Amino acid sequence: MDGLLEYKSVFGTVKDVDKKSRVVTGYLSETQTKDYQKDVTEKGAFQKSINERKNSIFFLNQHKWDQPHGKFSVLQEDSKGLYFESEPLPNTTYSNDALELYALGIVNEHSYGYQAVKAVKQNDGGRILREVKLFEGSNVTLGMHPSTPFMGFKNRTIGELNDQVSIIIKAMRNGNFTDDTFLQLEIALKQLQLESYELGKKALDEPDDSTPNNEPLIIETIEQFRKSLII
Repeated sequence: MDGLLEYKSVFGTVKDVDKKSRVVTGYLSETQTKDYQKDVTEKGAFQKSINERKNSIFFLNQHKWDQPHGKFSVLQEDSKGLYFESEPLPNTTYSNDALELYALGIVNEHSYGYQAVKAVKQNDGGRILREVKLFEGSNVTLGMHPSTPFMGFKNRTIGELNDQVSIIIKAMRNGNFTDDTFLQLEIALKQLQLESYELGKKALDEPDDSTPNNEPLIIETIEQFRKSLII
């Protein structure tokens, strides 16, 4: 909870980014699946907001109300979740940065700010969200907002994580971003490297005899993480 709003992030929800038209499409939420907070958002939970206040729902950069990309030209629920198409992003430094980060594959997560209107508590501590009041949707860099912490890539390998680390490092070295975006990238880099480090430790602690010996790669990954702390 952050003031009156709650936030949820969903990884891998970018569908398409057209840099020429400056339009982003994807999903703000996936319905009918349990999230890391043990909540399940029912299909139809967003419909009342869409019907009554679509023109008051904004597309923001990193949940920042002083950095609006605009509004949504399309906002609708389908079998997967809450689908959106943005209006063309404005020619602002933060929107230009966001488009570049989308294109590089660094931004691949969306989050939304909402109030729960109708929710049923479950025995596991989660809720079934039957109606929510939607205020905004945002592009986020690995759940940058403090209320949407990065929970780790559950199904990614050390190699895949390291590939993402390499993309971020290259972007930081070659990119022409604002100071705020560089800070976001630095934090995202540490989050990814920490996840890689934790996966490496787990693999060393719980070796699998059925797979090849990856210990040299794991040790190298941990060493790279330690070195990265001084970047």
